[in-house]
Amino acid sequence: MRGPTMRLMRTALIPIASLALAACSNASSSGGPPGDASTAADRPESADSSGPSGQPITAPAEQWTWVPFANALCGNGAATGIGINLTTRSRRVLVYLEGGGGCWSDLTCYTLKTAAHFTTGYSETDFATESTDPHFLALTDGFFDRSSAANPFADYSYVFVPYCTGDLHAGDNVVPYPSGTAHHVGFANMTSYLARLVPTFPAAERVILAGSSAGGFGALYNWWQTQQAFGAVRVNLIDDSGTFMPPDIESKGSGESQLRAQWDLAATLPPGCADCATRLDALYGFFAQQAPDHRGALLSYVQDSVLPGFFQISTSDFASGLTEELNTYFVPAANLHSFTNPGTGHVLWFVPSLMTGNVTVAQFLTEMVTDDANWMSVN
Repeated sequence: MRGPTMRLMRTALIPIASLALAACSNASSSGGPPGDASTAADRPESADSSGPSGQPITAPAEQWTWVPFANALCGNGAATGIGINLTTRSRRVLVYLEGGGGCWSDLTCYTLKTAAHFTTGYSETDFATESTDPHFLALTDGFFDRSSAANPFADYSYVFVPYCTGDLHAGDNVVPYPSGTAHHVGFANMTSYLARLVPTFPAAERVILAGSSAGGFGALYNWWQTQQAFGAVRVNLIDDSGTFMPPDIESKGSGESQLRAQWDLAATLPPGCADCATRLDALYGFFAQQAPDHRGALLSYVQDSVLPGFFQISTSDFASGLTEELNTYFVPAANLHSFTNPGTGHVLWFVPSLMTGNVTVAQFLTEMVTDDANWMSVN
């Protein structure tokens, strides 16, 4: 099977059997005048990829274009980049972070290879495959389909951030493992991307930072630096299937200590989030407190088929942890809502028609991004 769920979960399935060994402004998106970012989309016929930090990216309008970055690296030390799909339809931007497992040791990174593209890198060739995959970025009626009337992001410019650092897009550390030197630098890569994305969209009206699985964790983790980079532009958050567990559940499994050390999360956690030093799920509360006029969403299956294996907990423990997270952070916060489905699966972003009750994922997200006053959690 080749599809988004398999793509995002394939590396996460390995630890289920073996990881114990490793242990330890609020205007509408339509009708506004195009900003300089959109103007840039009209200029060249190919992406301007060689510019230094701070130089706007230019690319053909409304087609996926690969933009290499010399200062963004995969786990194997090879340079990588991002995908861009610009438009003049609006001044809104959707930044999507890819998923694909995680690793934090010689065993997980090089033997079990539990993180996608970590040892092989992610290049223009990989992007050419994924950007034309009908089950992924080229999904009909998906959230990157500009022809879909039901797509709330149809008029947005798109940025695709690939995943090849094994650190949930959260690290900034180079680690000498026995089998090779590992570059857990997903957070640092995002810093490099933002240095050019901000000047690419100088008149941005709204930014949506989204991601699935490892990319969902990454979207939550990178929200603070993305908001700081874009300044007064409102950055909303969509975390799809990247659900951090509360300490009482997380402690039943493999724990966070090793990945915190190997990825050097102490250096990348947002300043001011004191609770994040001991519990990564505190990032939800941090968002709610720091951005009360923004909106944040969590999408999750109650019976997630991948994350229990990642955390080394049972499916019932994951369901309990999810409920605890919602009650702790989402229920009290007016700016945080969730869409959960009682079924079994992993990743909802690529199933826009998935329904809970009489509401689909697409409808839930449409109400979110259009600032609908009736937006609420669907559980």
